[in-house]
Amino acid sequence: MRPILIPEYLSDFSCIGGACEDTCCAGWNVTIDKKTYQDYRKVKHPEMAGRLQKYAKRNRKSNDESNYAKFILDENKNCNMILEDGLCSIHKELGEEFLCNTCAIYPRNLTQVGDVTEKSLTLSCPEAARVVLLREEGLGFIETEEPKNTRGLMNKVLGLEKYPHFWDLRIFTIQLMQNRRHSIEIRLIILGLFIQKIEQLKPSELEQELPVIMQDYLSRLDNQEFIASLKQIKGNLNFQLNLAKELIRYRISNGGVSKKYIGVFQSFIEGLGFEENIVNELQAMEESILKYKESYCNFYKPFMQDQEYMLENYIVNYVFKNLFPYDYNSLFESYVMLVIHFNLIKLHIVGIAAKEQKLTKEMVVNCVQQLAKEIEHNTVYLKGVREGMESSGYTTMGHMFVLIKN
Repeated sequence: MRPILIPEYLSDFSCIGGACEDTCCAGWNVTIDKKTYQDYRKVKHPEMAGRLQKYAKRNRKSNDESNYAKFILDENKNCNMILEDGLCSIHKELGEEFLCNTCAIYPRNLTQVGDVTEKSLTLSCPEAARVVLLREEGLGFIETEEPKNTRGLMNKVLGLEKYPHFWDLRIFTIQLMQNRRHSIEIRLIILGLFIQKIEQLKPSELEQELPVIMQDYLSRLDNQEFIASLKQIKGNLNFQLNLAKELIRYRISNGGVSKKYIGVFQSFIEGLGFEENIVNELQAMEESILKYKESYCNFYKPFMQDQEYMLENYIVNYVFKNLFPYDYNSLFESYVMLVIHFNLIKLHIVGIAAKEQKLTKEMVVNCVQQLAKEIEHNTVYLKGVREGMESSGYTTMGHMFVLIKN
C-alpha cells in the first residue's frame, strides 16, 4: 500500500460513459505508455489487432516510456478507436486492462509530493467539473491508502528538499481562498500581495519570517480598514477585454479548438458585442464595456452572491492539482497564471450571461469545463501566454489588480 492524499469529492466521481455530453477521446493527443503499446502488438482479436496496428504509432521523438507511442487522430481530431456511440472500442472488445495509462486514469490527475501520492480531478471532464464546482460546502482533503500498483501517470513530482516551504504555502493559500467572509476577488488580491512580499525575501529570511508573514496576512482579513482599501482598487475593463480577446485569438490560431468551445466562445463575443462596430474600435469597446457592466450587475453579481463557492472550488482544485505555487518558474509567475485562468473564466461567464440574459449553475459548469479542456491541457498555449505577458510587461501586481477587479 502507498499513502495518498485526495480531495473528499473523489469518492463522488464515476465516469458516466455514454451519458456524457462530451468526449474525452477528442481534441487532444492521446499518448501510450511502453507496456501498453507492447501489449497492443500482441493482441490476437482479428478486428482490433488491425486497428491497433494502424492507429497506435511509435513516438520516435520521445525517449520517455510514458510517451512511448500515440493514437493517430482522424480529420476531426477524434481518436480512431472511438465507436459511433462515443465509447471506446478497446474498452469494449479487450477490457479495461488494455487501456493505456492516459485513458485509464483520465480525468484523474496524479502528482507526488515527497513520498506521498496525490490524486485529484481535472475539470475538462464534464462530470468532474460538476462534482467539484457544485460542492457547496467547499473542498476538503483526506489521507488514505491505495495499492502501490494502482495504475496512473505521474504528472509532476515535487521534492520537499528543494521546496521546504511547500506545505506551509499550500495550507495558507487554501485557507485564504476558502475564507468566505470576503469576495473571491479580495482573496485573490491578498494572495498576490502575500506572494509578492515573500518573494522579496532571501531563503534565510524566509525560513525565519514566513510564519509571521502568514499570520499577518490572515489577520488582515479582520482588518476592516485594510479590506476597505482593497475594495477601492479599480479594475480596468478596457485592459481586461482587450487582453482576453488577444489570449483567445491566440488560442484559436493554434488550431484544434473543439466545436463545443466555439459555441461557448460565440456566446461570449456576441454577448459583449465584440463582433459589432469594428469600423470604430473605440466606440465598439465602449459598447462592450457597457454590455459587460449590465451583465455583471444584472446576472453575474446576483448569481455569485449565493454561488461564489463555484469559483472558490475551481481555484482550490487548481491550487491542489497543479502544486501551486511551484507549478511555474517563480512564485509570482504561478500567481499570474492563476489570475489569468480566473479572469478568462469570469469574462466568459459574464459574456455568456449577457447573450443568454440569465446565468445558471449549468452554464457556469459548461463554461469552466470547456475552458479547462481548451486551455489547461495545452502546454504550448500556456507557454506562449506566459511569454507574451512577460514581454508586454503585464506581470506586475498593478496589472493583477486591474485584471481581478471590476
